[in-house]
Amino acid sequence: MIRQTALFLQRCARVVFPRPLRERERVRGYDDIPSPSPLSSPVEGEEVRNGTVAGIAAFTCLSVLFALLDSSAVNAQTAREKIRVALGAISANTAVIPVARDAGIFAKYNLDVEPIYIGGGINSLAALTSGDVQFLHAGTTATISARLGGADVMILAVQSNRFEYMIFASPEIKSAKELKGKKVTGTRPGAAADTAMRLFLRKAGLEPDKDVTFISVAGSQQGRLSALQSGFISATPLAPPFSSMAREAGFTMLADMRKQEIQYAGSSVAAMGPYIKTHADLVERFLKGYVEGTFFYKTNKEETLRSIMKYMRMSDRARAEEGRSYYAEIMPDMPYATPEGIQAVLDFLAVKQTKAASMRPREFFDMSVLKKIEESGFLKSLHARR
Repeated sequence: MIRQTALFLQRCARVVFPRPLRERERVRGYDDIPSPSPLSSPVEGEEVRNGTVAGIAAFTCLSVLFALLDSSAVNAQTAREKIRVALGAISANTAVIPVARDAGIFAKYNLDVEPIYIGGGINSLAALTSGDVQFLHAGTTATISARLGGADVMILAVQSNRFEYMIFASPEIKSAKELKGKKVTGTRPGAAADTAMRLFLRKAGLEPDKDVTFISVAGSQQGRLSALQSGFISATPLAPPFSSMAREAGFTMLADMRKQEIQYAGSSVAAMGPYIKTHADLVERFLKGYVEGTFFYKTNKEETLRSIMKYMRMSDRARAEEGRSYYAEIMPDMPYATPEGIQAVLDFLAVKQTKAASMRPREFFDMSVLKKIEESGFLKSLHARR
């Protein structure tokens, strides 16, 4: 576009500021015609060319030039940076990313964001560490476990420092103790739901993988609910709107983990350390989009519901509204990690990864970018525009 504009300016200059006619004649090969003296009269018609016609030419050139410059600016704006975000679950809380994309929020920060459901645990982490995706929005447990194992992955935001699940079991099961010898699922090892299920069993005095068998299922919460309905498993963690479906179908709610006042870092946003260092500006823009997307999720009900229903492939508006309301209540405006929430994850992992017992929570998260965003007055500006 720059070269095109430069060539156009050259052509305009020749039209608007032409050589005198006699000089042009000489250039064309008529060397025997002398160049006019500054004191000589112009060739007949030359003054017309230099007046009215030149003025029209100048106006035309300038009009086209402004159009080119405007087109150049538009092209610069539309050349957004493409990034991919792995989602650990298909749920109303991970819908923040699709909601922000559909609302054009990421585009405001010159980002073309593609959310991809890969699944929690090792699946999404493999995509992140291999570079197939640039950001991860999934359960914190697997992310911290990977860092303990040597992966240079860093948490940039935590969506909630509470468990978001309710534990549902087959109708005949009335207490956690009755799950001994049964099969349960949290989708797959390392997923947020898997962590919630294991912690729930430990608090009930049962040892995961010993007293209770864990199996993997596909399809996130919908897959877990289907497995419960078919009798393939005896218990699983669910959140709205799937928890309401389970309740209405007659399944037993053994616990509402949100009400247990357990500090535990839930879903988080993470990226690889080297990527964060080499793409500092992009990371800041992405987190601005994420913070604004969360604000939009909480304050723009109708547009958010449309995106949730599309993302989760739901036709039941009431179910989508239940899920949005549930998460909008617990999502903080600024998604900071807390040392207490990360410490709870480390305590959980220390049973199998003994290294976790000697690690400090602050080695696993970096809130500097979020802090910079908040201190700039960004959040206040969102509230002011509401």
